[in-house]
Amino acid sequence: MKNIFLITILLTLSSCMVSQKTFDKKCCKMEAQIQELESKANGMELKEQLLRTAIYELQIKNDTLK
Repeated sequence: MKNIFLITILLTLSSCMVSQKTFDKKCCKMEAQIQELESKANGMELKEQLLRTAIYELQIKNDTLK
């Protein structure tokens, strides 16, 4: 009876370890994707800021020419 109980505990623990490894692997992958998306978002914000500045400067030039 003890042997069956021990085997059950070992199987349960080993399946938990596999699940944990899979979970950790997926977490690392998702974290890398999040960092990539954050980097892209920062780049887009910079582009937007540069475009707004360029538009503002063009509007000032346009107003001065009138």
